[in-house]
Amino acid sequence: MKFKKLILIFITVMTISVLSACSSKSGDSDQPTVIVGSKDNTENQLMGEMYVQILEDEGIKVERKLFLGGTNPTYEALKKGDLSIYPEYTGTALTVMFQQPVERDQEKVLNYVREEFKKIGLEYLEPAAHNSTYGFAMKKDLASQLGIETFSDLADNANSLILSFPQEFDLREDGLLGLQKLYADQGGFTFKKQFQIDYNLRYQPLLEDESDVTVVIGTDGQISGYDLKLLADEQDFFPAYNVAPLIREDILKAYPSIQQRLDELAPLLTDEAVQKMNWQIDGDAKEEVEDVATAFLKEHNLLKNN
Repeated sequence: MKFKKLILIFITVMTISVLSACSSKSGDSDQPTVIVGSKDNTENQLMGEMYVQILEDEGIKVERKLFLGGTNPTYEALKKGDLSIYPEYTGTALTVMFQQPVERDQEKVLNYVREEFKKIGLEYLEPAAHNSTYGFAMKKDLASQLGIETFSDLADNANSLILSFPQEFDLREDGLLGLQKLYADQGGFTFKKQFQIDYNLRYQPLLEDESDVTVVIGTDGQISGYDLKLLADEQDFFPAYNVAPLIREDILKAYPSIQQRLDELAPLLTDEAVQKMNWQIDGDAKEEVEDVATAFLKEHNLLKNN
């Protein structure tokens, strides 16, 4: 009789242990997959890929949805829950998402956008050090011939030049619309001809002499790679564009370690580092985004379990 009781006790204990283990596994499987997105440009895809690798290193199940499109579709996907996180820029958040006037005080911008994002269930983490602000580039010989060094010089000569620009730039207050207002007395940035191009092809018309000036990003590797003239923004028209992870609040609550891991990345993303990586991908070497991201993260010991 005692032996039977012992057997029953053993079976009960084992059953409880098995159920507990199953419950624990079920709980783990119930944790949400983190869907990482990015916009359709090299730099944003590179940032998104870094987020993916850091989160995977943390043991989090991740799904990639990189290279989605422009700001609006990517942001809408995040709000709907089709994305969990993607890299967004301070200046874009201020002027495009919240339709506020340009503000050049970076701390004010960061505090404002964080508060606004929080109202809709989003968290904006630590911004990176680099500033991916807009600019204009020309071939050096043409810029020298026309004496174009600054935005003001460009406004004076715009009516004889052809401009190429990526999607949305002509519709934004922190883009062509705002420039036309600021330089209204100098022709208002009204070009002889202007046309839109895919963001990732923004240098092709310039190199092939189909345009005279093109819209660029200050951290583009092509500026030095193609030996182009980057015009000076003498009135500081463009606000700072510091990239930071924009993440759904529910995902951050499910995985609180995400914040610390991604905050470690932010200060390492300097202008020089990002420009170098962009050129590795877009330049002659044509390295894969994933390989460039991995090399950078390993160099800075950010992949702790790899």
